[in-house]
Amino acid sequence: MNASTAKHYIVTSLDCGRDHTLALLANGKVIGWGGDGSGRVAPDTPGYCSTFKAPTRAVEVSLLQPLIAVAAGYGVSLGITARHEVAVWGASVAGIGGRHDAIALATPQLLPGLAGTRSVVAGEFLFGAIDTDGAVCTWGLNSEGALGRPTDAINAEPGPVRPLPPASGLALGKGYMIALTRDGALFGWGTNAAGQLGVGHLKSVATPEPLRLRDEIRAVAAGATHTIAMTTKGKVLAWGSNHHGQLGRPDLPYATVPMTVALPEAATSVAAGMHFSLALAESGNVYAWGWNGHGQLGLNDSADRRVATRVPGLERVRAIAAGETHATALTAHALLGWGSNATGQIGAAAIKQLRPVPFFVLAPA
Repeated sequence: MNASTAKHYIVTSLDCGRDHTLALLANGKVIGWGGDGSGRVAPDTPGYCSTFKAPTRAVEVSLLQPLIAVAAGYGVSLGITARHEVAVWGASVAGIGGRHDAIALATPQLLPGLAGTRSVVAGEFLFGAIDTDGAVCTWGLNSEGALGRPTDAINAEPGPVRPLPPASGLALGKGYMIALTRDGALFGWGTNAAGQLGVGHLKSVATPEPLRLRDEIRAVAAGATHTIAMTTKGKVLAWGSNHHGQLGRPDLPYATVPMTVALPEAATSVAAGMHFSLALAESGNVYAWGWNGHGQLGLNDSADRRVATRVPGLERVRAIAAGETHATALTAHALLGWGSNATGQIGAAAIKQLRPVPFFVLAPA
């Protein structure tokens, strides 16, 4: 499956993990590019004596039933079925969902105890879900309160986060989570050494702590150690680590409370990679800032940016997603990707792309 044969597909959403990309199609099927979690089956005997060549072709995930949502993590992917059950596939040395044995799944399997799920997020050893009532459930490794709930288990099974108002969104960083409630408030928990929880201090938090905000929030995204959010009026806020300029400000090393990011136009969505940030504007333009060592800002170089900079070559973008060191954009006609391509996560020929290149052609909407 490549760009020339993909014109019959319509993508409704996309997500990026550590080194793979997922696209959810209108018919409930999922296609992926890159490493573990993409649906690709690794060869039994790697060619140790030959130079690795990243695959450029997409693969179709072997689904037992159609999906309505997907989330790409660190080698692990999650999906939601039409029955609002959670499916998992990929590879994890620590297991998932309370299973302490390693997993390596090319074909998705259902996770028990997660009925009625409406959204999911996936990380390295940490996962979360929101059900149709807005209740948040977390599972995985509970270092520094990352699960937001009391548990004696190091690798915990899915369980509810309380007390927490009904949630509409969930962002997952490196050992921490931020929940967006239905009334536009934010709550954070987990590790907080860089102020990534946005609660005004640098102490880890084991249960949900509210952020003090003047604005109502519509969307939130988390990188490794920084968080960005978008208000209902399209203003972008950021907090946490700023060592690569990922907060969009040149004048501080970190921020423990939300700070405004200077953008020339209102945003409609945001995304966060490992140490970089993206914003999609009302015009369809995309802005990027932060770490750029792999070209993940799409600015045709590898220099960091400490202010939001428009990504050239992108117009009328409908959706954006950021992985650890790569990013993607969805237009009416194609998926475009840039940054690291070490495992073929943006389907390009080169191991790194410094500017957006199309890798999947779409059917007219």
